[in-house]
Amino acid sequence: MNRRGMALILVLVMSALIGMSAMLLFSTTNMETMISGNVRRINQAKMSSMSGLNHFTALRFDYDALREQAGDLQTLQILSETRLSDRTFYEVKVHFCCGLNEGEYIVESIGYYKKSDKILASKITRALFSSGQTN
Repeated sequence: MNRRGMALILVLVMSALIGMSAMLLFSTTNMETMISGNVRRINQAKMSSMSGLNHFTALRFDYDALREQAGDLQTLQILSETRLSDRTFYEVKVHFCCGLNEGEYIVESIGYYKKSDKILASKITRALFSSGQTN
């Protein structure tokens, strides 16, 4: 039986397996880091959206005043893009449509996470308001 070079082959095979394991570990770690970054950006957009809804609620708009301001429009932009930080923003719109009862309207707050002018994540939060109170 010829055993010459068997140790060399065994070392090369083991080195290849260890190298592939290291590459797989790096790839998995890199993917997990990217996923957690996406989750963080989505959560930032969600919190921005909730801030917009809270801002609208704090303004205590009256249904009749909103309806008058909207005129014949079904959608009225109440708060244009409002900055929370260097990367988080929100905007708030009011909708008077979709078979709602008299005195009801939907407030839509859109939160954004941006880098420069590129939107990396956005989240929409909607709430039904009736006669100045949330349902």
